[in-house]
Amino acid sequence: MTVPGPGPFIGRWAKAERGVAAALRWGSILCLVALLFLLAGGVLVRFVPVVSMGWADEIVELSFAWMVFLGTAALWRSHEHIAIDFIPQALGGTPVGRALEVLLGLLALGFLAVFTWEGWLLTVQAVGNRTPILELPKPLWYVALPVSGVVMIGYTLRRCFRTLCPAGGPALRSPTPTPDL
Repeated sequence: MTVPGPGPFIGRWAKAERGVAAALRWGSILCLVALLFLLAGGVLVRFVPVVSMGWADEIVELSFAWMVFLGTAALWRSHEHIAIDFIPQALGGTPVGRALEVLLGLLALGFLAVFTWEGWLLTVQAVGNRTPILELPKPLWYVALPVSGVVMIGYTLRRCFRTLCPAGGPALRSPTPTPDL
């Protein structure tokens, strides 16, 4: 007899989560590559003035904003962001350690809720504004905040749930065969 697998819903959820993780990682990489080429091109054009690259500053700002916030969400997912974690590590695996992890998660959720809301308000306030040269909508810059905030809220909720329910319940357990009796 075997324990039932995670089911189709959990499998689709895991696939979607891997897709989000890949989008965050590749989005950050593409923004970094765009920054590299645009800044190198800007330096080159200053020494050899062949074309005007005044428009590049707008794309540099846009790429930098998205690189920072997509990269932050990607690091948040894997818990690789800068953190002072010697106390949670020392208490890891204990009931007090789990309570501390949940408390830290709740504090992070509070911060992320304010961050996401204020980022949304900033995005909405920018509606109708355009950049001077390329005339791109300014909300493209600011929407990176609520997008990354929502993603980080999702990862924080997942981390809190996994801390509270380490086994994940029957629906989240991996399919492991058990010997027939």
